[in-house]
Amino acid sequence: MKEHSSNSAGEPPSAAVPARADTRNISLKQMRAFVAVARAGSFTRAAAQLFITQSALSSLIRNLEGELELRLLDRTTRRLELTEGGRELLVSLEQLLADLDRITSDLREVKEIRRGRVRIGATPLLAASVLPVAIQAFGLRYPGITVRALDASAPELIESLRAGELDLMLATLDGEHPELRAQVLLSDTMVLVCPCSHRFAQQPEVAWSEALAEPMIAMRKGSGLRAIVDHALVDLGGTARPVQEVNHVATAIAMVGAGLGVAILPAYAVRFNTVGEVCGVPLAAPTLSRHVSLATLRQRTPAAAALAMQEHLMEFVKGLHSM
Repeated sequence: MKEHSSNSAGEPPSAAVPARADTRNISLKQMRAFVAVARAGSFTRAAAQLFITQSALSSLIRNLEGELELRLLDRTTRRLELTEGGRELLVSLEQLLADLDRITSDLREVKEIRRGRVRIGATPLLAASVLPVAIQAFGLRYPGITVRALDASAPELIESLRAGELDLMLATLDGEHPELRAQVLLSDTMVLVCPCSHRFAQQPEVAWSEALAEPMIAMRKGSGLRAIVDHALVDLGGTARPVQEVNHVATAIAMVGAGLGVAILPAYAVRFNTVGEVCGVPLAAPTLSRHVSLATLRQRTPAAAALAMQEHLMEFVKGLHSM
């Protein structure tokens, strides 16, 4: 590279400092140029490291000095020296550029899903059945992603999503929710849950009349699962006379396992059951299904980790259906 200097240190001669400009115009390119020159002690070497011409490098330094209204370098016939202001600026810029490089690297890792976090909410049954296994599989696939789970009712999850406390949620959604972007994750059939020693467990299906003749463990009124069953009973002209009404599916399954009655619950509640020896038997027509949706807030751009979790859940549920 041709040298522009007339001195032995390999730097261009000093130039007059331009009139002051707005310091907000200081660019990252100028900062990196100054640090390169200060570290190399030579415009020639710094220009080679930055892959720019010496004249371009000299212009960057002159403009930086103009913005700061401060001379940063003394060019002598023998060497290039930092002024007192230049030494102070070098310390600050080295720290600033190191932080910027670290942040850039961190963001690249977030984009490439090597690090980050996902906050996912689910209704209690999903949080106790599908979600733990799905999170475990996600952790094996993306070990650098932290997953935080919240179990709550669907209305509570929607409020948490709106407040920015969740990235996505799993729930059965009733009514219209225009603020949500939702897709059906799974449609699960409601089955009669009974002890595996019960006579129903040996049948291919159970008639509703037979089911209603048994002591019934029901979810409390107001729950989505109870609403599905009550709606079906209205169409059938029947009513449920539960011997127990509970808030949690795990409680219902435990009571069924203890022989206190039967229950009508989603099939996946039995598939992931860990609280007792119970079986799920299909109900004769009408067949009831429950649709579980995966939802995000429409106005919020999902992070790469949240998108990865959405993809993972779709694949995971497909795998469940093939089991």
